[in-house]
Amino acid sequence: MRFMHGVRKREDKSRLGDGQRRPSPDLLPKWSLIVPVKEEHDEVLKGTLLGSPEIDDRCDLIIKCGYRSAGEAYNAGISEASSEILVFCHSDVYLPSGWLGELTSAVRELGDVDPNWGVLGVAGVTANGRVSGYLYSTGLKAIVGERFAQPLEATSLDEVLLVVRRSSMLKFDEELPGFHLYGTDICLEAKKRGMRSYVISAFCVHNSIGVRYLPRAFWRAYIYMRKKWWAELPVTTCCTTIAKSGWPILHHVISRSRDHLFCSVDIGTRCDNPEALVKRLAARGESVGSRSE
Repeated sequence: MRFMHGVRKREDKSRLGDGQRRPSPDLLPKWSLIVPVKEEHDEVLKGTLLGSPEIDDRCDLIIKCGYRSAGEAYNAGISEASSEILVFCHSDVYLPSGWLGELTSAVRELGDVDPNWGVLGVAGVTANGRVSGYLYSTGLKAIVGERFAQPLEATSLDEVLLVVRRSSMLKFDEELPGFHLYGTDICLEAKKRGMRSYVISAFCVHNSIGVRYLPRAFWRAYIYMRKKWWAELPVTTCCTTIAKSGWPILHHVISRSRDHLFCSVDIGTRCDNPEALVKRLAARGESVGSRSE
């Protein structure tokens, strides 16, 4: 599968499979899903995100290819989107049955208690410094977090999946290099505009490949963020702390070198069938949701 630069791809039965459900009237009337894709990840997109049962007729699916940064790709998608609720996620995310129902519940609840909310995510750091969320990571070979009832106010959000209101006028920083830390950045942008961000309980699968070291591209983004948000530091993210000192970088190098030396990091890889994975998780008692069925 190949996508042209800037071409919008909409769902069809051959891509979504014979099990495609018709949308439930109780869910969001319309939502946009914006996904940046590298050419080498076309098959990942096809085998994971595009196989999600929650991508139905009301989903405005926008695929963006060939961009040098997440900010550029996502802002281009925003300019094409027609929905109020904008979802931004990786191509290796699987949205199981029930995910849209959980997103709908969170959006409606926040519409009552904080209608000016800024950014939502499925994983992030709350005000007490705790990483919260509820998803399965194949790279970690584990459930991350646990189900929770109400949205939790967050100081930063993981980039795996983010949600923004179109009417908030929030945009991503196109100068932030690469595809790292833009979740933290847009939370800080929202905070600067007086908007709160939240972690929501909306179970999904991050069908990722585990890593032993954070790549150089991550640290380039880290250095950019450190300079941009100097007055806000320290800022804790899901994988490190952006600080005025260089200690977090040094600590990562030392700890990962030690882990590599003693082979103490057990990393996972992508699965071929995310739907079967979700069924196995449900069979062992994990609450993976089915509100939208």
